[in-house]
Amino acid sequence: MRILIVLLWVGAITSSFAKEAPFRFPQDTFSFSNNLYFDYRPDTSGHITAHHRNPGNIPDYSRHCFALVRSILQFYRFAEFDPKLPKLGEERYRQRVHELIKYPPWSGGPAKKIVFPGYPNLNRFSVDYTLMLQKNLGLWWPGYWRVGNWRIVFPAPRSGQEHFAQWLRRRLDAGDIEGVYITRFRPINHCLVAYRYVAEPNGDLVFFVCDVNQPGKIVHLRYQASDRSFYFDRSWYYDGGLVSAMTLYVSPLM
Repeated sequence: MRILIVLLWVGAITSSFAKEAPFRFPQDTFSFSNNLYFDYRPDTSGHITAHHRNPGNIPDYSRHCFALVRSILQFYRFAEFDPKLPKLGEERYRQRVHELIKYPPWSGGPAKKIVFPGYPNLNRFSVDYTLMLQKNLGLWWPGYWRVGNWRIVFPAPRSGQEHFAQWLRRRLDAGDIEGVYITRFRPINHCLVAYRYVAEPNGDLVFFVCDVNQPGKIVHLRYQASDRSFYFDRSWYYDGGLVSAMTLYVSPLM
């Protein structure tokens, strides 16, 4: 009952986000990647393991998955690109980025959408302004210390995973996108943007997700109805398989 009440409350505060314009992948995502702090590589059996990097080999732009997911939500909900308008200088674009990210994804946003002239979409804009965006979308550590992240230490009941899958389906049906927090505690703690889904005859829901570690790649988060569980695709940094999935950026706490 508590889980149902929380999801109904979350649904109420996000109901105003539905949009007419559908989310376009990869156009509405960043062209650059979040890099990983650890070095991931398969062992002799094919199992992917994490290894510490030498201090000089740590990527400059790493551990920013939360900042990038938050920013994708903000650009989609609160910004508009207009290629017919003349381009601005970098400083004026930087000011607009700062104006945009001050609105939390769960808020109603600005009275009018913030316009980014001279570009057709976020992906193309981020090609030209990669470094500016990386420097101005936010630091990596606040996302790791969000109160809601502590949910990873609690069990994930199958009923809760089922309710979340159906909530996420309804949110996508309403025309919005949603942040998703996935975890297996040690092997993976990551976040994604769910933007569409396919319902299969057996009750499974295959969610298409934007993975900022793999920009431009089609990635899936599958809800398997038979065991009421989520499964994430195999990648170069994760073996793939069972994960717990949760809401992300739907309130100050979650």
